[in-house]
Amino acid sequence: MSKPYIFCSYKCVCWVCDTPNPQVVKLANITEPLTSESFAITDSHYGQTEEIQRCQNCGFLQCSDFENVLSFYEQLEDVAYEETRAERMLQAQKLLEILQKYRSKGTFFDIGAGSGILVEAALKMGYDAEGIEPSLWLQQQAQKHQLPVYAGSFPDDCFPDTKPRHRYDIVTLIDVIEHVPNPGEVVAEVAKILSEDGIVAVVTPDVGSLAAKILGWKWWHFRVAHIGYFNRKTLNLMMKRAGFECVKMTRPTWYFPAEYLLERLAKYLPFRLPISSPAWMKKIVIPLNLGDSLLGIYQRKRKAE
Repeated sequence: MSKPYIFCSYKCVCWVCDTPNPQVVKLANITEPLTSESFAITDSHYGQTEEIQRCQNCGFLQCSDFENVLSFYEQLEDVAYEETRAERMLQAQKLLEILQKYRSKGTFFDIGAGSGILVEAALKMGYDAEGIEPSLWLQQQAQKHQLPVYAGSFPDDCFPDTKPRHRYDIVTLIDVIEHVPNPGEVVAEVAKILSEDGIVAVVTPDVGSLAAKILGWKWWHFRVAHIGYFNRKTLNLMMKRAGFECVKMTRPTWYFPAEYLLERLAKYLPFRLPISSPAWMKKIVIPLNLGDSLLGIYQRKRKAE
């Protein structure tokens, strides 16, 4: 989901490979003052971003001058997200079916847990699961479902005094790293809490996908909350620098109500749809895989014998 966990001041270096002076490739076009709604998971202001720069070495795209916006996420409420909980649970279950092939049991930690959908699915599958979420409203939704999701940001707040720090067999970053200005530091911190034979699962939009190339700056993943844009190369490079190697790379499938998808498709039409969608569209669930997201599973790099 869309959320940040560590924020730092402006640094004019690539967040993936540390090469200085990335070049501007897109000017900022945000038309209204930023509010917590600007960072909603379900935000549909596609194409609106801060200034984007490209690394001259690895090609990574980033919004270098996006400073601390953590307070926006702490105040974030996203009712539309919670209304699609049942459909998002399907996506969580499918993701866990993939992870089970690598770790069928053990401790599980979801960074950016939102309202606890993935944590809930993991608990049902027998994992000892918990998570952390900066949005107080989303964390409260998780509490309503009696799920162990803690309020705070990773890594600063994820191990309160009442909870001893320990290692996890699975750590997940699902739609997280595109929201932070120092993703390499985030995954370096993940390495510190991962068990020796544990795995990390990362999901993020793929700026190198066919959909992104066809739509250009109108691609639906170009939006305010996304400040780092990965492709397969830069994702693997960042993980490698943090001491990980890829064991599987695939493209996840999402599940949405037909009404939800129709509303977003309308953003690309040159005219407004004349009537609201019929009620039956809320009941139809559509699996969607446009091939423009990456799911990477990583483990620690093995030492040469």
